[in-house]
Amino acid sequence: MKAPDIILRDWHLEDLPAVRQLTWDTWLDTYSSFIPMEDMQAYFDSHYTLADMEQLLYSQSVRCVLAEIDGVIVGFGRTQHNEHEQRMYLSSLYIHPDHQGKGIGKHLLQAAEARAISLGLHELWLGVMVQNVDALAWYRKHGFIFEREEPFTMGKTTVPHLIGFKKIE
Repeated sequence: MKAPDIILRDWHLEDLPAVRQLTWDTWLDTYSSFIPMEDMQAYFDSHYTLADMEQLLYSQSVRCVLAEIDGVIVGFGRTQHNEHEQRMYLSSLYIHPDHQGKGIGKHLLQAAEARAISLGLHELWLGVMVQNVDALAWYRKHGFIFEREEPFTMGKTTVPHLIGFKKIE
């Protein structure tokens, strides 16, 4: 069976409703076993409005990249360059549950690494909830080292969140 053709491109304003839905679908699949629905919904409604997402589009420090297969948005990655810290953060990497395991995440990760390198940075930083064991294993497989734990609060639920980085060249 032929692997699907994955197209990466920047977000556009008209993509935001689909990106928002993909985020929610991914959260339901990933977080609902350890974060109550009302806490996920409250956090989502307060941090992922269309207006908030539109601001990301126009931020100089943020880059949002979509992954499409056959014209359907199946994943996205969002990086943020923190000039003060001289760090690149992979703030989001979401692949729709129906499309995981197809290499989409790897392509989005490579795009994030390329952005960091283009800015003269040689590390990519991120945070992952401890209970998100599949993501932690995936990031470790791709060279990330987790060095500290911090709390992350979604609604009224606080979970341990590992912070780590990957060296890139």
